[in-house]
Order: sequence, then structure tokens, then C-alpha cells
Amino acid sequence: MKQPTELRTDVLVIGGGIGGCRAALRARQLGCDVILTEKAVVGRAGPMTFVHSQFAPWPLTDEEKLVWMREFVQASNYLADQEWLDVLLAEAPSRIDELAEMGVPYERDADGRLKYTTSRGHKVGKTINVDGRVVMEILRRELRRHGVRLLEKVMMTDLLTSDGQYPTLGEVSGAVGFHVRTGEPFVIRSKAVILNTGPLYPKIHFSYIDGVTGEGHRMAYRAGAELAGMEFTQYASWSYWEDTFSSPGQAKIQGIGAKFINAHGEEFMWRYDPEWGNLSSLYRVARAIITENMEGRGPCYVDFRHCREEDIEMLLRVVPTLDLGLREFGIDLRKQPLKTTPFMAIGMGTSGGLRVDTWSRTNVSGLYAVGTCTCLPVIMSGNSGSGHSTFSNVGGYRAGEDAARRAQRMKHPPVKEPQLEAVLAEMLAPLDRRGNTRPADVWAAIGDVTCESTFALFKNAERIDRTRRLVNEIKTYLLPRMSAPDPHELVKALEARSYVEMVELCCLAYGTREESRGEHFRVDFPYQDDIDWLRWVVIKLASHGEPEISTPEVPLDRYPIKPDKRERKPSPFPVPEEYR
Repeated sequence: MKQPTELRTDVLVIGGGIGGCRAALRARQLGCDVILTEKAVVGRAGPMTFVHSQFAPWPLTDEEKLVWMREFVQASNYLADQEWLDVLLAEAPSRIDELAEMGVPYERDADGRLKYTTSRGHKVGKTINVDGRVVMEILRRELRRHGVRLLEKVMMTDLLTSDGQYPTLGEVSGAVGFHVRTGEPFVIRSKAVILNTGPLYPKIHFSYIDGVTGEGHRMAYRAGAELAGMEFTQYASWSYWEDTFSSPGQAKIQGIGAKFINAHGEEFMWRYDPEWGNLSSLYRVARAIITENMEGRGPCYVDFRHCREEDIEMLLRVVPTLDLGLREFGIDLRKQPLKTTPFMAIGMGTSGGLRVDTWSRTNVSGLYAVGTCTCLPVIMSGNSGSGHSTFSNVGGYRAGEDAARRAQRMKHPPVKEPQLEAVLAEMLAPLDRRGNTRPADVWAAIGDVTCESTFALFKNAERIDRTRRLVNEIKTYLLPRMSAPDPHELVKALEARSYVEMVELCCLAYGTREESRGEHFRVDFPYQDDIDWLRWVVIKLASHGEPEISTPEVPLDRYPIKPDKRERKPSPFPVPEEYR
């Protein structure tokens, strides 16, 4: 093993999305030394590069804030953390103004004012249009200007703890990783660690991004951090067009008024979601399309022919991937509906990640999490097409501020050499293995298990238990045999490890929530149960090395927005007899 490069800093930020960049900038502004690591390149990786709009409240009166909050809470099926929502609505205007002052080119009207539009999941709340890639280029420039130390193409894999234990009873004291090209190991000692490692997704190369596979989830869970919302990890997409290309921009497509129609030309989403219709959540739209296909009314299409020309031009401007695909394949969405093919996989839908308080702190001392590696407490099973990046913006700023305060009042916590040696050896082990099991084999195996239609679409206790057993077999027998001939393959091996280990916890959460809510659908509990299940499902690693589950009630008694009544609401999705 190469001798590790050892670094020391006040605040270590792992992951260079919008939340990580805002955290690093804020901690640096408050006088801390900051290292930001990114396994790719800051500005060219992560979910923010796919963003086309940001949720954008203006300074709201108390009365307006309650109206905006109610929309979020109702869309979240009353699982949203309303204390976090209060912070989001209060602080988002300032955070957006700061980005504008940095030079972020939000769309504006003829008078130079921010141009507010509509997005999926919002009738009251508004969004502003922007190309997320441009936002990230500007943030990268600001990081360099303020003296944040960037460590790019370095993949961090494990946290270090002051007592050398997993889970820890102490605090985080740094992290380890390696350079993805050279394999050079890195040890970074720090007073605080902020995770911005993105969501949990499989490596699906034709859709979204394939480099966010749950590394932050895994390292934090191992250290003792709580995960929440893992039962809502049912990622769905329907923007695979004409069986030829995929694009982001689903929320903006819905926001400009596109309609979902079946082969008979019928607009069908109102059957499945009478409240939101064509503005329904990704999961509901994807499941509705699948249902239309199964019942003989497919294929289904997205119809833009009635949309205003100025809205179509705006869509193609802020979602250039869609514009490029249409041009390449000679498709004019103004003249023909686009055939849509949905798919589902285990991956972050509206939640599924680290549980954080309103300062982005986890339950592990010194460990923070921001953005889509958290449980997204403001959305939690909900329907917001633009809230993720604004939550990241606000949460990152708060994490950087609190981490800086922490770092300024303490010395570096200790690093235990036995733990350090063990995690370095474990991290690099696939390089020393000989054999034919490669990361691609693990990805194929986990895909076969989790994307099987009866499990993906029609979960019940038996199917969940069976899938969890099969995932455990992959973890037990395939992961220890994975070999990597070079650092590039080592990245893939460790990504597969993270995903498999987190998917097992997802299955545990699926089995725990005995109802259907948001994208969590069970045929043995085909109703939303507001009598018994206005609860969060929380998972953490216990001292005996096994997951520990708790189901705390949502504290509605101290929240301003409450359901009108507690009842069981039947699911709108039919279940074929053979899948019951």
C-alpha cells in the first residue's frame, strides 16, 4: 500500500454539490481552513448539474408563510418536518439573493425582476429558472476566490472516529479516501465533517447521473448516524423519449402545462391523482403510465402541442439536454406528442438519507449532512419538483456556519491508529484480490433482484422479505469477492458496496411501514394510514452491529399544519389479481 497523504483542516466537506459549496464558502467566510473533496470535478458532477429551476419564495409575511408551508406539508402527506420548512421559507430568499450577487443568471422579466414560474408539486409556491451547470461553475469560481482547498478526483470512503469505534460513542475526527486515477490514499483529520455526497441511485447510464450510489449514507450509518425515509427510495422516471434518449427537466415539463395522454388520446392523470393531475409526483406519473400500459391503453405520451411557444422556448433553453436530443433525432414536440417509457429502481425518490436537525447536524457529534444525502425533511414522501436544490442551498449555508462555530472552539479530536489502518486496508482490498468477480457483476445481480416487476411494483411482506434475503446474499457472497485491477475499477467496486448495503436497509424500511404513502406502495396495505402511520421510520447501526429501527410519531402537536382528520385513504392504483 502506498503511504497515505495526511492533511489537516478545520472543516472537511465531502462532496461538491450546491450544498457542499455553500457550506465550504460559509465556513471559510467565518475564518476556518476548509478542504472540499469531490470524487469527480466540482461544477461537472452531482445532481445540481441536472437542475433547471429552484424553489424560490420571496420574503413572506407570516400569513403567506403558512399558505406556502401548507402546500409542502399536504404534498408530503403530513410527514414533512415543519420546523425545517419554517427555516427554509424564511432563509431561502437571502440565499438566492446571494447566488444572484455572485453572478448566477436567473431568468428575469423585461424590468429585470426575477421571473417566477410553476413547477411540479406547486400551485402556490413558485420557482425561478436557471441552468444548474452554470450555478456550479460560478460556485467553483467562488470557492477558489475565497481560498477553499479543493481536492478533486478523490473519493472518500470512511469516517474516522475519536474512539476508534463503529458506531461511535465519541465524535468524528476525519475521513479516509483515495485518488481515483492514481490510487493514492488520503487521510484528512478535521474538527467537523460535512457530507454532501448526493442521493442513493444505481448506476443507470442512460438516465440521470451514475456516480451517486450512497457512499455518504454508508459511511455515516457505519459511524452511527440515523437514516430516515429509506422506505421512500423508489426512484421513478418517465423522461425516456421515443425509446431513443433520456433527459432531465421533468418538473419543468409539467410546470409549463404538458399533458399525459394514452394511445386513445385520453388525458389520464386525473384518474390517479384528482388533486394534482398532470402536476403529480414522478412516482405517481410513472406508475399511472405503467397501469395504462398494463390495461391495454398504451403506449402513453407527453403532449406539448397546446403549450405556449414562449414556455417551450424557455424549457429548451433551461433543459439543453432535451433540446439536443430532439434536434439529433429530428423530433418537433410542437407537432407531435413524445412517447414516454417509465422505469423504476431503488433510489432516492422524495426521501431516504441522513436525519438532520435545522442546523444540518446528524446525531453523531461533529457530523453534518446537506442536500440529497439527507432524508430531505422538507419533502419526505412529497411532491416538489424544485425544492431539493433550495433545501441544499439553505442547509449547506447553515451547516457551514455551525461547523465553523464548532471548529473555532475545539482542538482536533484524536484519530485511532488501529481504526485508520483497518479502514485503509479494507478500502484498498479489491486491488489485491484475484478473481473474476467485477463490480459490473454485482450491479447486474442487484438489478436483477430489485427491478423484478412484482417487487418493484407490487410489494408485500413476502416479496420484501425475499428480496432482502437475496440482497443479503449478494452482500455476503459477491461483495467480498469483488476484484479491481486499477483505481478506476476500485471506485466502481466501492460504489457497488455502498449501494448494496443501503438497499438492504431500504428493504428493512419497506417492511416496517405497513401502509401505502407517497411512492411506498404495498398491495397488502393498499391505503394511506393516517391513523397509525403518521410516523417516521428511523434506522441506525446498533452497538451489536445490526440495524435498529424506531418509528417516532410526527410531532403534529407542536406543528402549525395538521390534517383535518385521521383516516385510511385507499390507493388509486389497481392491482391485477395475479399480483395480489
